[in-house]
Amino acid sequence: MAEKSEKNKPFDPDDRFRYIGFEVKPGKIGEFFKSEAEKKLLVDKVKAKREKGEKLREHCTLTVERVAPYEKIVMTITSLVLIASLFLPWFSGYREVVVETTPAAPAVNTSPAMPADSMALTGTESIIPPEPVESAAAETAPETEPGTAITATTDEGGFSSISATRQRRQITREHESLSALGALTSLGTMGKMAFGSGAVVMLTSVLLLIYMLFVLVMAFYTLYLLYGTKGNPDQQALAIKKGARLSWLSLAFYGIMLIISFAGGSYSFDPKGMIVQLGDSYGPGAFLGLLSYGYYISIGCFVMNAVKGSEI
Repeated sequence: MAEKSEKNKPFDPDDRFRYIGFEVKPGKIGEFFKSEAEKKLLVDKVKAKREKGEKLREHCTLTVERVAPYEKIVMTITSLVLIASLFLPWFSGYREVVVETTPAAPAVNTSPAMPADSMALTGTESIIPPEPVESAAAETAPETEPGTAITATTDEGGFSSISATRQRRQITREHESLSALGALTSLGTMGKMAFGSGAVVMLTSVLLLIYMLFVLVMAFYTLYLLYGTKGNPDQQALAIKKGARLSWLSLAFYGIMLIISFAGGSYSFDPKGMIVQLGDSYGPGAFLGLLSYGYYISIGCFVMNAVKGSEI
């Protein structure tokens, strides 16, 4: 009986105000329109839109372009930078060159009558023979220690001189770099060295070669999706979104090569005398040390394209 009484209870218009805003604004809501003129203006505007066949309200998010103009500009720039990165150094290192220099040393002059034990040399100790040297030509005595040489000379007046010099070893670095296109064009020489090495080195070389081609293909493919895709705006946006997802593969390439580098590998050539970053054997240090800024620029462009694609 109670249920029937509640159903038969007349509807009170004031009850609905209790549920508006979950009691954020309890009580009755005031008049929606400030005046009848404002109400009439809005009603006339709605009727005019219906007569034109317009079904969406103003500032509707459905009418906003899914790919904003600035997003197209960003993805265009990153695609062009991808192409430019192929001309930048992808691999770099330095080789150490040992240069031995012999600095000039002051000579000690003495006459034949001067006692031998009164002579002193700078930089090394030596004993002068008691008899004068008859030859006028310079003679080089055997080195008393590695890098040190003693030279005795006698002039026409009978005066003799002895000089000691210590050779200095100076190590200089000669930096070398190689772009992605340079690596592709030198496959005939470098390919034999890389593909003839251990399995890890060979697999890394194959992945790097595939990644270089991936950079070139994705750069032009992204430009085609931005300006050559046909269809309505929604179809174009979906095509760009799907294509941009492929950019995440750049991180997959990098992660795989870094992980397999921990397994290590040997070279089919002697790395001695070559760039220092190669080390005695292949490992993560060699992998990270050889990569240069051109390679990382390509990854940065791919990440930007992938992030923009996820925002569409």
